Amino acid sequence: GRLRILIIDDDPLLLNSLRDALESDGHEVVSAGGGQLGINAFVESHADGKPFPVVITDLGMPHVDGRKVASTIKASVPSTVVLMLTGWGRRLVAEGDIPPGVDEILSKPPKLADLRAALSAHMGNHTA
Repeated sequence: GRLRILIIDDDPLLLNSLRDALESDGHEVVSAGGGQLGINAFVESHADGKPFPVVITDLGMPHVDGRKVASTIKASVPSTVVLMLTGWGRRLVAEGDIPPGVDEILSKPPKLADLRAALSAHMGNHTA
């Protein structure tokens, strides 16, 4: 199904490529170039009655990192699916160090098949 997805990353190339891929899958995508910008976009869209059921956030960002983004979003709207991108994904999972509020960790850059599988798995429990 078509989802509203918020992508938060401080890497403009990754933001653009992810947005293009997800839009070509039919999703409505909004991107934010950093943690605080992402939190602001999430809060504003929720207040406008257009919430994001899915947030994809980078872990390592300056100022406000992905851990803070995930915990803030889950505290605000617990039903939001939070997917985290990180170059250390396998290590975090292996060490059981998945940050609170994160539904799934994906390696960065994510393979489109992995991203689609994660969206499908988590959104099967939600209505878009």
